[in-house]
Amino acid sequence: MDTKGNQSVNSVDLRYMQVEVSLEDGALLPGVDTVESFRMCEYISLIERTPQGLICYLRLEYDHPQVLNMKHGGFEILEIKSQNEHTALVKAFASGPLTRIFCKDEEAWWVNPTKLSTTGMKMTIRGTMKGMRRVRTELEGLVGNGFTVKLGSETLQEPEFMDMLPQKQRLVLDKAIKMGYYSRPRGCTQRDIAKVLDIKQATVSEHLQSAEAKIIHSISN
Repeated sequence: MDTKGNQSVNSVDLRYMQVEVSLEDGALLPGVDTVESFRMCEYISLIERTPQGLICYLRLEYDHPQVLNMKHGGFEILEIKSQNEHTALVKAFASGPLTRIFCKDEEAWWVNPTKLSTTGMKMTIRGTMKGMRRVRTELEGLVGNGFTVKLGSETLQEPEFMDMLPQKQRLVLDKAIKMGYYSRPRGCTQRDIAKVLDIKQATVSEHLQSAEAKIIHSISN
């Protein structure tokens, strides 16, 4: 299994973000029609990175197992490792334009949860600042502004980002991170944070949105 991407960068320099693309915004991507055959296509782990695509394990959910024998845009099933009536673990070669973004270097890679379902595409990405910026640039080339970005707590609590925020935003963001607001699943709500800090929920929401926007902007630039 290719683990060089995880080993070649210092963990201190890693960033974490989630990117969501709706089916409508990603309509021209070849892998989107996968949802016609599978209820969900979930990325599990990387086996090998090649210039043409990623060899990886995928977990597939479906209504009829016959779809495993069909051709699908975006990936090719190489081997069925295990299956039952409605799910299968497969070894696959993913070669769509979205996948190839992660074939060019080892400074950004997919991690769980990364999946395509009837509600759209969700990618969880780890990488260096350079890798994240490249991913954002290439995503814009594929789907324009048709995606949203959510940052994880590991990125949000980086000192270089905390230092750019006003004191009140830092305070609220730091409390949100410590209480698990950015964990998966979430460990608290905005109302919980507001109660601990003795401020209004609307104030918590405003500070978190402003802080996240500033950090995302700094990554995109």
